[in-house]
Amino acid sequence: MSKWRVLLNKEILHLFRDTKTILQTVIIPTFITPLLIGAIFWYISSIAQEESIKTYKVSVFGDSELINTLEESERLNIFTKSSVTEVINDVETEVTDVGLSISSNFDGNLNNKLSGEITIYSKNLDTFSQAKNVIESSIRTYENQIREDRLTELNLDEDFIDPIKVIEEDLTTEEEFAGTFVGAFVAFMFIAYILTGSMYPAIDLGAGEKERGTMETLVSTNISTVEIIIGKMFSITLSAVITAIFSTLGFIIPLILIYLFYADSIPQYAFDVIAAIVNPVAILGIFVLIIPLSIFMGSLLLAISIYAKNTKEASLLMGNIVLVFFAPAYVPLINPGMDLDLVGSLIPCFNLALHTNALISGSVDWFLYACSLGSTVIYCLIAVYITYIMFDDEKVIFRS
Repeated sequence: MSKWRVLLNKEILHLFRDTKTILQTVIIPTFITPLLIGAIFWYISSIAQEESIKTYKVSVFGDSELINTLEESERLNIFTKSSVTEVINDVETEVTDVGLSISSNFDGNLNNKLSGEITIYSKNLDTFSQAKNVIESSIRTYENQIREDRLTELNLDEDFIDPIKVIEEDLTTEEEFAGTFVGAFVAFMFIAYILTGSMYPAIDLGAGEKERGTMETLVSTNISTVEIIIGKMFSITLSAVITAIFSTLGFIIPLILIYLFYADSIPQYAFDVIAAIVNPVAILGIFVLIIPLSIFMGSLLLAISIYAKNTKEASLLMGNIVLVFFAPAYVPLINPGMDLDLVGSLIPCFNLALHTNALISGSVDWFLYACSLGSTVIYCLIAVYITYIMFDDEKVIFRS
C-alpha cells in the first residue's frame, strides 16, 4: 500500500473516531436538517392558514355609507373613532390592525359624481397579514358598485370606460417554478454542508496537529510533501463529500417518499414541483458539480489551517473564507430568476446555485455547465498547489 493511502486511512480513522465528525457529516444532514426544514414549512403554512381566516380590527374615522359595506365583511371588526389621531394611535400601538380616515365630504363628492378620498393607515411588517388586502377588497367592491350606478344613469356600458381588456396567462411551468425558488435554496444548503463537513477536519489535520506537536513528526518522516497533501486533502474531501451525500439523501428521500406514497394527499401543483426536484438528471448534475467544489474547499481550508498558528487562529481565518463562499450563493436567493452567463459560470458557488436552478427547471446550458465544471477543477489545482507551498515551507510548518 502506498504511503499516502496509509496516511489517508490513518486520518480517516482519526476523524471518524470523534463523534463530532459523525454528527456533522451524517446525523445533522440526514435527520436534523430535514426535520428542521419540515418544521419551518409547517410553521409558515400554519401561520398562513391562520391568517386566511383571521378577523381583523379596524379603526375608522368619518361618516359614510362605506362603513356599512365594511361591516358586512365577516373578517372585519369596525371601531368608530372621534379623530384621525385616535386612528393613528390605535394602529401605532397595535390596538387595531388597520386604520381608515374617510374625508368629511366623501359621500357628497360621490353623489356629485366626484372622487372621494380615503386614507389607510397600516404597519406593513407582518408579511402574512391580510388585513390591508381585506380592507382594499371591500373598498373595491363599494367602488365598483358606485361605478356601475353611474354608468347605468348615463346609459353606458362598462366597456366604455375600459376599452382595453388585458388577459394575463402565466406560462411558468412547475419545473421552472421549482428551479427558480427551490434550486438556489438547495444549493445554498449543500454549500453550507460541504463547508461544515470540511472545516472541522481541516482545522484538526492542520492547526490541530501543530498544537499536538505531531506535524513536525509527520514532515520529518520519509513521506513526501505531495503524499502528505494527498492523504490529508482526500480525508478532508471525503468528509465533505460524505456530508454532501447525506445532505442530498436527507433532502431527496423525504421528497421521494411523498412522491411515491402521498401523491394523492397533496395538491397537483405541489406534486409537480416535487417531481421536478427529484429528477435523476438534476440530482446527478448537481452532485457532479459538488465533487470538485468539495475538493476546492477542502484544499483551501487545509492551506489556511496549515498557515494558522493554532486552532483558534484557524477558526478565525476560516470564518472570513466562509463568507466568501456564502456571498455568491446568497445572491440568487435574494434575486430569483437570474440568468447565468459566461462570467457567472466561472464564479464558484454562484454557478452551483444557478446551475441547480437550471437543472431542476430543465433549462441547463451544457456549455456553461462544462465551463463551471472546468473552472472549478482549475481552482482545485490552484488550491492544491497553494497547500503544497504551505507544506513545503518550514517557516509555515513550524510557525507558532
